Amino acid sequence: MFRDLINKLKLRDRENMDKNKEHVQLNSHNLKKILGGSEDVIFRCIYVGENVPVQLIFIDGLIDNSLISNFILKPLEEQMEFKRAKTEAEIIKGLDKGTVYYSSQKKQRDISEVLDDVLSGSIALVFDASHIAFTFEVKGFEKRSITEPSGENIIKGAKDAFVETLRVNTATIRRKIKSPNLRIEKITLGEQTSTSVGIIYIDNLTNRNMVSEVKKRLKNIEVDGVLTTAFVEEYIIDKKHTVFPQVLYTERPDKFCSNIIEGRIGLVIDGISLGLIVPAVFLQFLQAPEDYSQNFIISSIIRFLRFILVVVTLYLPGFYVAITSFHHDLIPTELAISIDFSKAGVPFPSFVEIIIMLIAFEVLVEAGLRLPQNIGQAVSIVGAVIVGQAAVSAKLVSPAVVIAVAVTAISSFAIPNQDFSNALRLWRFILVILSSIAGLFGLSMGGLILLYHLCTINILGVPYLSPFVATNGEREEDALFRFPISMQKNRPINLKTTNKKRRG
Repeated sequence: MFRDLINKLKLRDRENMDKNKEHVQLNSHNLKKILGGSEDVIFRCIYVGENVPVQLIFIDGLIDNSLISNFILKPLEEQMEFKRAKTEAEIIKGLDKGTVYYSSQKKQRDISEVLDDVLSGSIALVFDASHIAFTFEVKGFEKRSITEPSGENIIKGAKDAFVETLRVNTATIRRKIKSPNLRIEKITLGEQTSTSVGIIYIDNLTNRNMVSEVKKRLKNIEVDGVLTTAFVEEYIIDKKHTVFPQVLYTERPDKFCSNIIEGRIGLVIDGISLGLIVPAVFLQFLQAPEDYSQNFIISSIIRFLRFILVVVTLYLPGFYVAITSFHHDLIPTELAISIDFSKAGVPFPSFVEIIIMLIAFEVLVEAGLRLPQNIGQAVSIVGAVIVGQAAVSAKLVSPAVVIAVAVTAISSFAIPNQDFSNALRLWRFILVILSSIAGLFGLSMGGLILLYHLCTINILGVPYLSPFVATNGEREEDALFRFPISMQKNRPINLKTTNKKRRG
């Protein structure tokens, strides 16, 4: 009750602040007060026509000085209509008529709109007496050029990647999807950062209810800044208490666009060189760009192999603990003798051995990620060999455990998505603990708990295990195996797209 009352009071205060902001007059004096004494904010008074003062406002470093000189200041100085101007009204009339030929020109009466434009890389011409401003987009800040993807490279495919500039990324998407129905809508998030987020979808294809829900969740985000993807992701996902990713990240525009064409919604955040795709389901995290650049038979075999490796990396350590601790009769005699012989002199049970090696593996992986790229891989590989050999020589673990953990680690590297791989790494520990308590029964119960957990996850109304569940018996041509492209007639069933045919 008290919490609801406090929230209402906060909402009322916020509304009053917004109203006061709207009533602030648009003039250079108020703009100076708001922007403060920052060194990079330039206020300059120029005189147009017969000594009519006009305030010039821009941020040094965000603008292209040549654009200002050639396309804004030069026409104001040379055009006859401006030379004869005696009042602000005449200059404003000339700007309204387009005497300054510039593509990105806005007439503003709201001081907040002027501030947003200036802070985004525009120059403002402010007329104090008329309380009117004209803003011209003259962005010219340094930006990274488009390079090859660093983590999602393929041999047969595009070599471009997203960069940190929103407009460059949206232009790249436009180049790949030349559809008049492609919609790119912008929303600003972050009280302090005012970060632009692009919502991208195809109008006559994507489920409208899904688009409306994503917009609603984004508008409800109230944070100081959006500097990483988590500030957006945690507000748009449905199930907060799970380690499994519900948003797909990619640095490849072609992969991003293929998901948009499927009927999903894309998000591009200014300042972040990644594209976000929702809704993301279990199957997407086991797909790789190579699946669609190779022969469908080869791609199907490799994809099926990934599913097998997910089972191996998830269950192998727990299975080893279960059979060596509780179910000796399931092990062939010669293998049992070999395992017992290798454990001679090791003071720890299998459960402790597995936990030690899994933790050592996680430490090596984390160290490899934090070290410089040119030595990180070498340290991970050499460290694993040295640590494993030293542990066996010191009789801390048996060779069989080292082999089991090595197979588990190599299997996890075959998973294309790092977020999904991290979730499996955590559940691997849970299954090992359950196996050490109740053997194969504990392992089976852990598997059922995991399956139940995955079944409870929904993203924007789409089941996480789609298309393996809730398809009403309809066949999916791109699931466990990749069918030939000529046979992929329908878009994903559970996305409930407006246009269900791929070429319809």
